[in-house]
Amino acid sequence: MIRPEETNTDLLRAKEILSQGHSAAICKGDSVFTSDANGIKPLNWWLRDGYSFEGYSAADRVVGRAAAFLYVLLKVKEIYAELLSDSAVEVLERYGIPYSFNKRVPNILNRTGDDLCPMEKIAIGHEEPEACYEALKIKIAELMAAQGK
Repeated sequence: MIRPEETNTDLLRAKEILSQGHSAAICKGDSVFTSDANGIKPLNWWLRDGYSFEGYSAADRVVGRAAAFLYVLLKVKEIYAELLSDSAVEVLERYGIPYSFNKRVPNILNRTGDDLCPMEKIAIGHEEPEACYEALKIKIAELMAAQGK
C-alpha cells in the first residue's frame, strides 16, 4: 500500500535525516536511530541487539526483499526508500507496511552491478521473515569469516 501523501512528521524527519548522508534513519517523536553502515548491517545489528521499532517510521537508502523482511521483524509502521525493489513491495504489502519511494526497480544488484545482491539471493528463497533472518545471519557470518573478521 503506497502511502499517498507524506504527512507523518516521524517519516518526514527520517527522510530529512537520510538526506543528510545517513544510510538509514528510524524515528518516533524524540527517539531517533541512525546508521551510516551499508546494506542490511544496521538492521541486523538492531535485531541482534533486541530492538523493536513498533510505531516508528523508517527511511533507508536501499530496501530490497532482505531489508523488507528485517523491517517487518523490527516492527516499523512505515518505510520510505530511495531505492525500492519489486520483491520488497511484495513483502511490505503482505505485512501491511505502508511505503513510499524515490525509485522502484525490479531487483537490488550487488555493488558492482553485475549480479543480484548476495542478501537478495538469500531472501528470494524465503517467504517468512524469521526464516529469512536466520539464513541471512548465516550468510553474514560466512562473509565475515571470508574477510577474516
